[in-house]
Amino acid sequence: MTKDKTRDETDRAGSPPTDRVVAIIELLAGSTEPVSTKAIAERLELSRSTTTLILTSLDRSGWVSRQADRRYTLGGGLIGVAEAMHRVYPALHDDRALERLAARAGCGVALALIGAREVTYVSIVRVEGDLPTAVRVGTRLPLVAPMGTAAMAHRPAAQQRAWLDTADAADRPAIEMSLEQVRESGVVVFELGQIDPLMLGLLGEVVNLLAEHPRRDSLSTRAVELLGALGGAAYPSSRLDADDPLPISYMSAPVFDRNGRAQYELQLGPLRPEVSKPERDRLIGEIARTAEELGRTWTGTRMP
Repeated sequence: MTKDKTRDETDRAGSPPTDRVVAIIELLAGSTEPVSTKAIAERLELSRSTTTLILTSLDRSGWVSRQADRRYTLGGGLIGVAEAMHRVYPALHDDRALERLAARAGCGVALALIGAREVTYVSIVRVEGDLPTAVRVGTRLPLVAPMGTAAMAHRPAAQQRAWLDTADAADRPAIEMSLEQVRESGVVVFELGQIDPLMLGLLGEVVNLLAEHPRRDSLSTRAVELLGALGGAAYPSSRLDADDPLPISYMSAPVFDRNGRAQYELQLGPLRPEVSKPERDRLIGEIARTAEELGRTWTGTRMP
């Protein structure tokens, strides 16, 4: 499958009424204070009557709560859903391991759930001085190679082939080699690519704005793909073993769930034009140890 075919599938219409309900829930989830019906309708480009009908149904189910001033927040009816999510995805419990990794590495850290067709960011820890980014907790991106390399290296062969087919044919051999590298070393490291701080910040704002509009999935997907294209290719082991400094965008390691599946990917983002051999060895060691710590914590295995 090519990138264009992947985009075509994304563009196909699903259920517009359902999309509107999801958009309202996500908008309220991302708000730090109650939101009025008028504000919701304007931000999502929905009619006032449609917004009112949806909110009335959600209020009846307890998924939203209408305040005394007629503004809305998420409702207590979602508590059961949240608790079920914590049981299914233990990574949602806390960010302490990620916070420790970010402090030791001096850069941002993210944990992503790698599904069959998309990537969902479930935890993010930022540090002062990080470049702006479109990624936030809950961000969902199409799973297009090389995204998800660390987890995909431990997936079944058929799933790997389908994933590789989402990349350009010319890039597939190098991506396939990076899968073998992950299996050998446990970590994959990516070049810095053509990342420009101003462009990264602008694209981040565009993606976040488009994410609020359920009728703009196609444009949002294109913006995300452009954002991903600013990164670089994975380094082969021979380059990582060399003594010269290397530009690095991010590195990732698989995290295994209680069933031994590589369900998550831990990502560390130095975003530096030069990383010395001792420093990148240190960072590789830090992310590998934290990924192992997370897996042991979720399976109930004690750390040595």
